[in-house]
Amino acid sequence: MKKMSSQYLYTFLLVTIILLWSYGWVLTKIGLSYMGPFTFAALRFLLASFAMIIVLFFLKATRPKGKEWIILFIVGLLQTTAMFLLINYGMMFVNVSKSSILIYSMPIWSGILGYIFLHESLNYYKVISLVLGISGLVSIIGFEFFTIQNKSAIFGECLLLLAAISWAGANVIVKKYFSNHNKIIVSTWQMIFGTIGVVVAAILMEWGQPIQFTPMSIFILIYTGVIASSFCFTCWYVVLTKLDTTVASISLLFVPLVAIFLDWLLLGEKMTVNIAIGALLVTIGVYLATVAKPKERHKIERFSTNIKS
Repeated sequence: MKKMSSQYLYTFLLVTIILLWSYGWVLTKIGLSYMGPFTFAALRFLLASFAMIIVLFFLKATRPKGKEWIILFIVGLLQTTAMFLLINYGMMFVNVSKSSILIYSMPIWSGILGYIFLHESLNYYKVISLVLGISGLVSIIGFEFFTIQNKSAIFGECLLLLAAISWAGANVIVKKYFSNHNKIIVSTWQMIFGTIGVVVAAILMEWGQPIQFTPMSIFILIYTGVIASSFCFTCWYVVLTKLDTTVASISLLFVPLVAIFLDWLLLGEKMTVNIAIGALLVTIGVYLATVAKPKERHKIERFSTNIKS
């Protein structure tokens, strides 16, 4: 009974994380109207880093050693500096729905980079997932990419894809060098190093630009920094140790889907057919690339083939 109640507790925590992360996408879009994208990222991660340092203090965690510092610095540049600068700048031109789907295509790119740099097998199922994922991305971007009618939107979408690839690159490095390390320690130090890069970019690119500090903008910074970054990532690592990895991994697929719903509900963005089809194809592709078992993959492949035909 006690074990069952604990499972319910961690499942509830997982659902909470999904909702908090999804809402964070909407708030990020709103927050960009109060300040520049680099400044927003800098303030967000200064708050997040401070909160994570407090978490490490109470955990009495050990520090990285030797060359681990250099590797964590590189991870920070990829996962925090590059990723979130690209996300924030890209979202200046792209709505929440497209942004979240493009970013959460990350597992597909992780599979490709894992094949190149970690020599992981690129089997039939991963190839299928790649084809589905790219088909979904093309559907999301629509014909804008080919007609070049909306150059700013295409520019933003390309930045978001680069952010997803940067995130994937960071994951590959972490998998290679920190598989057996405490992930909260890894997350905290990469965030600290990455925040330094974000702050430097904000100073160089947006120094002197106006910042609107209002109750709403302050709430957004606290939410995205302390709650969506520090709290959710800490809880995420706790959930990973308590729940089945497959269940936890597939839960990430619901973040862009919930974000799409919140984008429609709170910001009034229209759900187009190409975004709906693209979201479905990317979701299936990511599922195949990460957690689907062989029998399940076969069923999904037949289902996705029927959709495209």
